[in-house]
Amino acid sequence: MLRALPASIAQMSIDLDGGARIAWAADGFRSIHILARWRTRSELDAFARGVADAALVNRSLAELRTALRKTFPGSFDLETFEHDEADPHVVVRFHPPRGEPNPDV
Repeated sequence: MLRALPASIAQMSIDLDGGARIAWAADGFRSIHILARWRTRSELDAFARGVADAALVNRSLAELRTALRKTFPGSFDLETFEHDEADPHVVVRFHPPRGEPNPDV
């Protein structure tokens, strides 16, 4: 038997990869995917809020990249998938934290 989800969960977009997704219609892209492997959910949420805030006022990919570099210096990679006809999107991957499981960073 299926039960109804609470309203707060029903409105969220949950990615199977543990990331977050933000709608962003700029420069031909439709969304931004935020990935933060080896980070806690609260860290991912904080990163996603920061990316969403930057995306709200920076309406081009170049402006978004610059704003994210100011907010999260050296802690992410940004990739574009503009040739994905079904969903042209930007991926922001936050680097894993220092220490275990990544002691060399």
